[in-house]
Amino acid sequence: MRRLTDFITKASWEDIIVHLFVIVDDAYQALAPILPRWRRRGPQPRFSDSEVITVSLIIDFWFGGNEELGLAFLRQYHLDLFPHLPSPSRFNERRRRLGLVMEYIRRYLLAAFHLLPADDPWRLVDSLPAPVCQYSHAPRCQTVTGPEYVGHVASKKSKFFGFRLQMTTTLDQVVDVWLLTPAARKDAKMLSALLESSQDLVLLADNAYHDPGEAHFLAQSRRIQIYALPRRDSRHPWPQAFRRLVRRLRLRIETAFSILTTTFHIQRLGARSLSGVITRIASRLLAYTLCFILAPLFLTGELQPATGTKTPN
Repeated sequence: MRRLTDFITKASWEDIIVHLFVIVDDAYQALAPILPRWRRRGPQPRFSDSEVITVSLIIDFWFGGNEELGLAFLRQYHLDLFPHLPSPSRFNERRRRLGLVMEYIRRYLLAAFHLLPADDPWRLVDSLPAPVCQYSHAPRCQTVTGPEYVGHVASKKSKFFGFRLQMTTTLDQVVDVWLLTPAARKDAKMLSALLESSQDLVLLADNAYHDPGEAHFLAQSRRIQIYALPRRDSRHPWPQAFRRLVRRLRLRIETAFSILTTTFHIQRLGARSLSGVITRIASRLLAYTLCFILAPLFLTGELQPATGTKTPN
């Protein structure tokens, strides 16, 4: 965790902001022909989509997702980088419209920086609670309603209200695919939807994903082999050495969740609308993915610094 996120506090703010903008804008321009067109008419705004996404990432990197605090800080100390920074309400509106674009950019960066090797079939899968409000406030929640959003955290013996973030990562902790599901849905039943566009993989999972029927379907239809930890009283127990190996490897996805929780506050979304929830998760996962690109640059110098005159304006 330290090597991946140390640069956030050790490197210069302006250096990180400029690199964020360059990477995001390059990806945005490369994806421009296929990005959804949400602006129907009128002139292009002075504050570009790339700048909106960059500011979103700044808010996630340094302000725990607090839009009001992040915008106020930039307006006071870095208005030279963002002279056309919009009002908080306008920024929030544009940010929510760009949630899907952030995921497009994340997928583009995975390929552009070779973070998902084509010859690597191994994936880890797990889920993380993503509450939209305190459980005691669930009856008054306007974001989502209904019993299907009531989830249970067995390790804490507590309930929460909202979603589960289903996610797969590589053994190097890079996030591959993710999906938001109602909290009450069983993890194993969500695998087909999570892996809809995946094939030829080997998944390591905990016993929440143990479902022989689902495993057989994925093996036959998408050539995905699932190794879900069986219960200790199972009729077909795993050898102890293999069980220990799987448990040790699965610690890596738990580390990824730990970074998303402690550094990017993915369990404190602070959104009031469903589009806001989805956008803030997409933004945090993009920020997490960018750590794999920026950390080598600022901590080891493996990548070359951004060059040229491209800066937010």
